[in-house]
Amino acid sequence: MSRRTSGMSLGAALLLALGAAAVPATAAPHRPPPVERVSTAADGSQADGPSGGAAISADGRHVAFTSTAPSLGCAQYFTCLRLKDLTTGKVTAVDLGSGYAYGSPMPSADGSRVAFSAGVRFQAPYLYDRATGVSTKLWPENPPGFDELGGVESISPDGTHVAYTIGNRNGPQATRLLYVRDTATGTDELISPAEEGDKAGASVSGDGERVAYGVRTGSGTDPADVFVKDRRTGERTQVDTGLGAAYLVRITADGRRVLLDAEGGLYVHDLRTGESRRVADGRPLSATADGRYAVVAGADGTRVRDLRTGRKGAALPTDAQVGPDTLTAGGRAVAFSSASSLVPDDTNGVADVFVRQVS
Repeated sequence: MSRRTSGMSLGAALLLALGAAAVPATAAPHRPPPVERVSTAADGSQADGPSGGAAISADGRHVAFTSTAPSLGCAQYFTCLRLKDLTTGKVTAVDLGSGYAYGSPMPSADGSRVAFSAGVRFQAPYLYDRATGVSTKLWPENPPGFDELGGVESISPDGTHVAYTIGNRNGPQATRLLYVRDTATGTDELISPAEEGDKAGASVSGDGERVAYGVRTGSGTDPADVFVKDRRTGERTQVDTGLGAAYLVRITADGRRVLLDAEGGLYVHDLRTGESRRVADGRPLSATADGRYAVVAGADGTRVRDLRTGRKGAALPTDAQVGPDTLTAGGRAVAFSSASSLVPDDTNGVADVFVRQVS
């Protein structure tokens, strides 16, 4: 190749490069985060009845949900409980027998255990072990007073401790007693007696040593308080002082912080310093075990929020129903139910359970 020809080639290449640079690049179209419908049969066929009560394991592999869909093996007028393996598509029925209705599923971090409430006439708390396929009723041996019903409140991340309440139908006594079951020993410890008031939620730390719980005070100016019980020392600490009516979101797995719903926002109370800090506006619905990510319903919609950086995920559908155990570790995915058509083949016209990856 001659020097003249080489120079012309270089010049042409330069002009082409400059011309390409002058043309603005087309921006990549915005795509919504991927959504997977979970309330389907193992072959992916859609349910012929509504599903809800979504709860996802922290590792993101298992989703527990309730349904009345006959195609999922459910009685049409009684909610059944199903556990979906998102990796294999397998659907496991948690079944106590004919006539039972199910609710409030709460999986352990790896989905190996699921706490739930179920009953024929009155519900009671249960713990399902996926390895054995056995569901165990959680009930103290000799509870004080008259108690005929109960329900689960939370399960520790490793599935070894379950908080549950029991009570009766007399006025506001449905959740009069709060217990924690230690699955290693099979013992039930009374955390809060009836004298402290009707309970309003509970949450167990990772090692089961600390239990956060809410109490309905009956006061018009401050109808709800939140306490933490240290099972080792017996010490009971109020953690919502100065916040007015406060409701429990959860205690972190390390037992050091408590997330609270108060004054129209999300607060984090540090048990070491005794200080409470507002971290988000809106109503908190769910939070990860480390307390960093939360689903918050605010003025800009219901979104997953990184409480450390302030970053927000895409808004969920306006009709999304979000429970207390709907976030995976790292805030990477959120489970919810919605009657909106969020996937192309959603034509059943009823509420389904979905998992959305967080963008």
